[in-house]
Amino acid sequence: MNLKKYTPYIFPLLVFLLVFFLIFRWFQLRSERANNELNFSEGIQIENLSEDQQRTMLQAAGDYDTVNLSPEASDDVMVKQDVTGVIRYEVTDGKVLFSVIVTAMQTDEYHVWLHDTDTNELSPAFDLVAGKGGLVGTAAINSDLLPVEVVVSTSSDKTKVLDNVVLRGILSPALEETQE
Repeated sequence: MNLKKYTPYIFPLLVFLLVFFLIFRWFQLRSERANNELNFSEGIQIENLSEDQQRTMLQAAGDYDTVNLSPEASDDVMVKQDVTGVIRYEVTDGKVLFSVIVTAMQTDEYHVWLHDTDTNELSPAFDLVAGKGGLVGTAAINSDLLPVEVVVSTSSDKTKVLDNVVLRGILSPALEETQE
């Protein structure tokens, strides 16, 4: 007899428990996803090239594609005129060997970052150092990451890179490779 008295409360109690469980799991999975989310900078491995590879790339002794770096639109006219650059790259064995060559009249430090425009993630590539023909830097990345935007910035702080961009260029697969 006592059971009949509580029967109307059993179904709403089960529904309440189910809803509570589902909300709890949703919050738990949401926080796990935020903590473990694979971002662009974690998926990228930038390799330093050997001195022979660097020398070969910088001396134009090879069949390299070239991308001109375009100046960032800014109010500072002097920056636009004083800084120019190119990306020279080659895709071999599933890797993109690339070098950034910048000619600048200013003595600022320049840092090269890889920017994934889809996720807006940044990954530091290298710092430009003085070399023959200007400021240079070389590296290699996996070709699966293409296309990627190469950003030259005066900031080494990840949070301020996009505010201090000097040059930009898109590193994308060559036309022959995309048709295969």
